[in-house]
Amino acid sequence: MNQAQTRMRKIGKFFHLAVFGALLPVLLSTQALGQSSVSVSASISETAVYLGEYVRLSVSVSGDFSNVSRPDLPEFEGFRLLSNIPSTSRSYRFINGKSSTSYTYSYNLIAQDEGSYKIPPISITIDGKKYQTNAIDVKVVSRNVSSADESSRPDVFLKLHLSDKNPVIGQQVIADVMLYFKDGIEVNSYQPVPGWKAQGFWKEELELPGRPQAHSTIIGGVRYRKAQLLKFALFPTKAGTLQVSPYKIIVAVQTEPSRSPFSSFFGGFGSNQRRIELETEAVEVQVEPLPATEGAEYIGAVGDFDISRNISTQKAVAGETVEITTRIEGTGNIPLIPKPQYELPEGLEVYQPQTTTNMNRRDEVISGTKVFTDIVIARSPGSYSIPAKEVAYFDPSKSQYITETLPALHFEVARNPDAIASAERPAALNISPVTGLANWVSPQRTKLLSYWWFWAGITLPLLILGIAYWQKSYRYKMANNQSFARSQQASGKAAERLDEAISLSEKGEIKQAYNMLQKAITGFISDRLALSEAGLSNDDYVKALEQQHIDENLVKNVRMLLEKCASISYAPSTSPEYLKSHVGLAQSTLDKLKKVL
Repeated sequence: MNQAQTRMRKIGKFFHLAVFGALLPVLLSTQALGQSSVSVSASISETAVYLGEYVRLSVSVSGDFSNVSRPDLPEFEGFRLLSNIPSTSRSYRFINGKSSTSYTYSYNLIAQDEGSYKIPPISITIDGKKYQTNAIDVKVVSRNVSSADESSRPDVFLKLHLSDKNPVIGQQVIADVMLYFKDGIEVNSYQPVPGWKAQGFWKEELELPGRPQAHSTIIGGVRYRKAQLLKFALFPTKAGTLQVSPYKIIVAVQTEPSRSPFSSFFGGFGSNQRRIELETEAVEVQVEPLPATEGAEYIGAVGDFDISRNISTQKAVAGETVEITTRIEGTGNIPLIPKPQYELPEGLEVYQPQTTTNMNRRDEVISGTKVFTDIVIARSPGSYSIPAKEVAYFDPSKSQYITETLPALHFEVARNPDAIASAERPAALNISPVTGLANWVSPQRTKLLSYWWFWAGITLPLLILGIAYWQKSYRYKMANNQSFARSQQASGKAAERLDEAISLSEKGEIKQAYNMLQKAITGFISDRLALSEAGLSNDDYVKALEQQHIDENLVKNVRMLLEKCASISYAPSTSPEYLKSHVGLAQSTLDKLKKVL
């Protein structure tokens, strides 16, 4: 009986442990969910206040909770709390089946002492757990304090704030165009004056998240409102003392109506509205040169980046294109980074690299990705290797170079089975003179059929007749069959257009040259496939080739060339040598298309 009771107790303990273990994850996830769904924050109406001025301190709680206590206020240095009893507001929301509650507790403080202070974190208990708000920096100034030139400071002025006045070459410097205006002035609109040039800098305008918002600040004892109008990323391109030239805008402002007795009669018409041209002061920047690198090759990148390199295929046949892609991604001087130089093995035909840049201007800084694509063609079979390489970029936040190792790349090139084998010269016969006795043979009568000129006299007229008939049929088809005529003339027209593209490039007409190069490719495809001579897009030509089951790499080359020709208007710095490399690639591509179309 005792053994049975002992066994039952053990079974009972095991059952309770099993149930508790099954429920423990649910309890923990519920608790974590409750904790993660509550947010607490603090805010203040003004971060720069006059001595004796009132400010409003707000503590906000939101989320899914059932019980919240009044905030536990700390001691406020430099401020005096007017009342411990806050004004309270509450709201409820029900979204996607989930309820949310919001509480806001507001207190009034009065500034008592000049100086810079910090509103300490405020504790609040929610569902039995304590939370703390963020600390807030506040500055208190006297109304009587003013700078020596404060009397000459205008009611509205413009300033250019730079994030760094002592950068290195290529470092990203953020320039904020800030508008300051006194209380009582309303800014209705602004218009930048075009033509701003920052000599010695590459500049990119950043996108602001929304419309400019005005915030309060105190300058020399006077309260102003400030608003961020524009933001630029500047990249110094040389060392030394550089000057950021003044930035100009035209502002439409409106002041408070006059309180004179005449204002009610005239209505203040036109007296309180005006347009002002404002400009910032020139700002000097001392640009430092980059230190010397050790070992790794500096690739011209300044910022924080990830660098990688890969190859499109590890197996190819002779004559096919192989792409070597270098990807640089991160934050910094993305638009100014040049392509890294690699040691390529002999036997590769190298074409001008393709470059694509994708920049993000919506953040506080310029970030994005730059991709370099080297196009190489192996003319002979074999094993090819591109050695590993150490490259470096400069990180201004760490004031040092960061080294990245790009791995070695290997690929095999097999013989092209479709290539026409070169005819081998027959081996020379080893002929030696015959020596010995001579045998005299009596001449025999030769038949007429054994003479070559007999057969030549018969076959030559027949051959001429056949050629004449073929010429007549060919001319008839050229005159009456438009598709056949276009197909036969496609190669000649393409060659003429390629020559004209080179001629235009030598005259400096690069855009027209690329247009002619595009016509050479699309015209050849449309003539050989009997497509419409006009009205087709680049995708239509590519799809037409894919329907003919053309080799994938060949179609890829055609697509790349057509895209380059279509986007040449975005690359004004293209040189004639750059165009000639594309003409060579187009000629190679057309030669391959002639064999399959």
